Amino acid sequence: MNKLKLLCLAIMSTMAIFMLAACGRDAGAQSLPVSPDLDVHVQIQNEELPLNPDAILSVHFIDVGQGDAILLVQGDYAILVDGGPAEAGLDVFAYIRDLGISRLTYVVNTHPFADHVGGLPAVVSRMDVDFALIPMIHHSTPDFYAFLDTLEGVGQVIVPLADTDQGNVFRLGDAEVTILSPMAADNWDNIANFSIVMRVVFGNTSFLLTGDAMREVENRLLDSDTVLSSDVLKVSRHGSAAATTSAFLDAVNPSIAVISAEERSYFISQEVLGRLNSRGIHTFRTYERGTIVITSDGAVLSVVVEK
Repeated sequence: MNKLKLLCLAIMSTMAIFMLAACGRDAGAQSLPVSPDLDVHVQIQNEELPLNPDAILSVHFIDVGQGDAILLVQGDYAILVDGGPAEAGLDVFAYIRDLGISRLTYVVNTHPFADHVGGLPAVVSRMDVDFALIPMIHHSTPDFYAFLDTLEGVGQVIVPLADTDQGNVFRLGDAEVTILSPMAADNWDNIANFSIVMRVVFGNTSFLLTGDAMREVENRLLDSDTVLSSDVLKVSRHGSAAATTSAFLDAVNPSIAVISAEERSYFISQEVLGRLNSRGIHTFRTYERGTIVITSDGAVLSVVVEK
């Protein structure tokens, strides 16, 4: 993998000049809709950030082409959310191994579509995993059954989502993870709406991971008293117009958005990209930047990209 570079969230001009700034609402940066007390680093440098210091949460949006694979690391704890398609599984495993991680506290499959679950067997068959969190709906595809068979074969502790539905909170070191959706009583027509949606809080920073949940789920969350505001949004369904409504974006109010998709993916909606751009949300796409790593020390966010 190419050496990661710390990517500037704001470029002063078209020249190759990049500056360091700490930008927040109190600093008068109205174009950055960040939380109070939240600063954003603005820099490019040819250095990698520390991988797993105790005071850092790192969220790795691994480039798997068309699909999702998100690794969260806090101190000695790690959680893998989805594993991309089957052909990306070994690459996801190698990426985690190269970070020096040999044990995953949690493996989460948000929902049983192939581009989210397909790569997980290659990971869980090669690593120690404490708990595997699976969706509350099954899908009769070879990829999903391969994942279940692998979990059973290696004796992983399987936790069906029905046992940890909306409102459940668990810890990842000093980070707090709350499941926002689905609910045990959900009965959606589209399997994507059963996606496990999670909000991760670390200090004064927060990340919203949405799987493939669509506008029906977004509307349900908007009608509830669920806290949605987050500094980083993983754009649902790979940038599809089936999700990321204007009302939902306004409620989340992120400063950074990440789209995980392959180049020229039919999912990507210009309408959604326009909504993100019109709100001044800094949007990073894996098909342009490769793997994207966002780190937080609880107050400052830094973005690292592969290319």
